[in-house]
Amino acid sequence: MKSEEFQERLRGAFEYDGKPFGRVFTIHAAEVEYGLGAAKFSGHLSLSDGFKACFLEAVELLNTHCRPLVKTHLSEFYPQLLPRLVNAWHTLCAAERTALSGYPRPAFTTLRNIFDDNVLTSAALQKITDFYRIEGIDPQDKSGNLDPSAIKKARKTNEYAVRQSMTGWKSGLHPEVIEELSKLDQLYDLEVHGGRLSMADTVGYMKGREPMSVVPKFGNSSWALFMNHYAEVAWTLHRLLPTIQPPEGPMPDDWKEKWAIVDDSFEIGVRSLTKDLGMKVGDAYADFINAKFPFNATSTFPL
Repeated sequence: MKSEEFQERLRGAFEYDGKPFGRVFTIHAAEVEYGLGAAKFSGHLSLSDGFKACFLEAVELLNTHCRPLVKTHLSEFYPQLLPRLVNAWHTLCAAERTALSGYPRPAFTTLRNIFDDNVLTSAALQKITDFYRIEGIDPQDKSGNLDPSAIKKARKTNEYAVRQSMTGWKSGLHPEVIEELSKLDQLYDLEVHGGRLSMADTVGYMKGREPMSVVPKFGNSSWALFMNHYAEVAWTLHRLLPTIQPPEGPMPDDWKEKWAIVDDSFEIGVRSLTKDLGMKVGDAYADFINAKFPFNATSTFPL
C-alpha cells in the first residue's frame, strides 16, 4: 500500500462534519479552552515566565559575557553540570506546556523526576556525592567492562544515601520538615504509581453524578496542585542556576539582582501556602530549600 493510499483510507474512515478526523478537533478546542482557564492564575504564570526569562538570560550571558573572561580550565565536573540543568529545564518547560494544554496530572508526574535529579545535583555541588557516583560509574575503573546490573545497583545505593542526607533522617532538618517532605513524596507516588489522583478526578462519574470527560476540562483543584508543585520544583532549578558561573567570569550585577527578585518571589509564593492557606508544607519546603539548596546569586561553580 502506498503512503497516500494508507493515509486516504484513514481519512475517509473518520470523516466527521465534513472534515477528515473531524472529531479530533474537539481535543484541540478543549485544550485551548483549558489554557484560558489556567491563564486566570496570572500570578503563577508571571512567576513562571520570570523564572524562564532569568534562565534564558543566564545562558545568553554565559556565552557572551562569562566565557570570554575564563582563562583557567574548569574541572571535569563542569561539563557534567550543564546538561543536568538543561535537562531539568527542558522537562519543566514540557511539564508546564502539557499542563496548560489540559493534562495537569501527567505533567505532575514529571515533576517528581526533576525534583529527584535536582536534589542529586545539589548534593554533588556540595560534595555529598559526585556526578560519577550519581551515574553509578567508577572513574578509576579502566577495565572497560561495564556491568549494567552493577551500575544500576551502585546508582540506587548512592541515591538512597543522598536522599537520607538531603531529605531524610541524616539531613539535620527539623522533624516537621522531614515529615512534610515525606508526605510530598507520598503524593507523587499516588499519581506516578497507578494514577490515583487522576482516578479521584472521576469520582463524580463513578457515583453517577456527572459524565466522564474524555477531552480536557478545566478544574481549579487539579490545576492548583500542578501549579503549586511546579513552583516548588522550579525553585530548586533556580537555586542551582548561579552555579554555572565560572569563578573567573561571574554574571553582571544586574542579572544577579534579577535572580534575587525571582528567588524572593518563589519564597513568597511557596510560603503563602502556610501563611494564606494554613498548610504546613509551605514553610517546611521553603526551609528545606534554604538548607539544602544554599546557593545565591553570587554562588559560582564550586568543584
